[in-house]
Amino acid sequence: MIKENANDIEYLRALAEEGRHAPLLGGRFAVMWGALVAAALVTQWLVLTGQAPFGPGALIFVWSGVGILGWLGSAVLGRSLKSKPGVGSIGNRAESAVWSAGGFAIFVYVLAVIAAVYIGKTDYQIFNTIMMVAFSIYGICYFTTGGLSGNRSMYLIGALCFVAAIVNGALINQPIAYLVDAGFVVLVTVIPGALQMRAEPAQTV
Repeated sequence: MIKENANDIEYLRALAEEGRHAPLLGGRFAVMWGALVAAALVTQWLVLTGQAPFGPGALIFVWSGVGILGWLGSAVLGRSLKSKPGVGSIGNRAESAVWSAGGFAIFVYVLAVIAAVYIGKTDYQIFNTIMMVAFSIYGICYFTTGGLSGNRSMYLIGALCFVAAIVNGALINQPIAYLVDAGFVVLVTVIPGALQMRAEPAQTV
């Protein structure tokens, strides 16, 4: 009986470890959001440098479109994960919770900036701090996901996010900052997301 109990414990431990190190399934969200945000950042750079066929007033529609398409896309992509093995693993639950909280934190900061400009009457340049804060939150999300999932590659991406925040600070209030930000977004979301998607299990259970 003792030997059987010990074997059962070892079996459960093995299952827990396997679930903890299951492939992360958030890659599709990273690719979608990263592509949307990068495209909007390039558009903003074109507008600020006078290369776009429309003026700065159209940027509110560009970023609103990012938000609407992103949330609708997330709902659709979320449904596609239901049949994926490993979706209930510790790593994937942690990734989902952390990035949901991180995304909401960025959204709240954007609302705070809008309130500061239109109610508090702060200079419009405060909008230029959004990506600096966003990259910092990205970094926190990657480090947290990496620690809970055991995926150490997340630490490297998180560190790159912090570098992006510093570079953004150095270039703040300059149009080129948005083009550089777009490049960093591709590096820390689109590319890692695509690699995650390649590592996803193909069959359902």
